[in-house]
Amino acid sequence: TGITGGFAPPTPSALYSLEVGEDGTDLTISSQIRPHGTPALQPPVTRTLAINSGDIALLAELKRILSSIPPQYPGAQDFYGKDISIVAIQEPLSLAPPVQTISGGVPYGTAAAYALQPPAEEQIESFNRAVEIVGRLVAKVEQ
Repeated sequence: TGITGGFAPPTPSALYSLEVGEDGTDLTISSQIRPHGTPALQPPVTRTLAINSGDIALLAELKRILSSIPPQYPGAQDFYGKDISIVAIQEPLSLAPPVQTISGGVPYGTAAAYALQPPAEEQIESFNRAVEIVGRLVAKVEQ
């Protein structure tokens, strides 16, 4: 299952949307999970986490990483080899961007990007770190 698809379009196994509140004191995470063997994501579950200084550092690192690595376009090859896509929606004055992490799927609407230069090993490591950060924040809010 995953972002690469095939004859049928990719089927996401999870979708997480992260958004920092306007005042910068809380992080809202919406999770949609598709249980194995089912055709669709479950309805979203939304939780809010009070942000501490460690979370602010993680969100700043995530924003820096996502601003510096090549994007993984829907329909393109799986550049990072993780079967995961991270979509960052930049907002000019926010602490950190709302981030969508899609495990095993991607949003649609852009052209395939086979002509893009594959990421360097350092960029792959940065992507892996971004996945780790999102996972840590999701786990924290689900406690």
